[in-house]
Amino acid sequence: MPEVNRKQLSTRLSQQLASFKLPSAAINSIADRVLVEGLSIGRFNPCIYGICVDYFTEKMPELHTLSPKQAIAKWEVFPYGIIEWDRFHVRIAYNVPELEGKGLTRGFEG
Repeated sequence: MPEVNRKQLSTRLSQQLASFKLPSAAINSIADRVLVEGLSIGRFNPCIYGICVDYFTEKMPELHTLSPKQAIAKWEVFPYGIIEWDRFHVRIAYNVPELEGKGLTRGFEG
């Protein structure tokens, strides 16, 4: 996926999350948090944490730029390539309190 700016991402998030009826301010806040310099967004989806984003990069990911204000619940890095790591898949799960109680469940229901 080509690089996207904040406005394009807000539009896509709004479409993807339309069934959750989030206000524009919440969508814009999420867009600000999930744009990570050096990482190209492949896809994003609601998940048990809030929003899970799959990023791709050709360079070694520099995750030291991530900050606590982004409310990251979990991150994983998967290197591709057998002889030389030439591409990386980075999956980051963001806590999104605005999605609490809107049909997403955390863990197993008993």
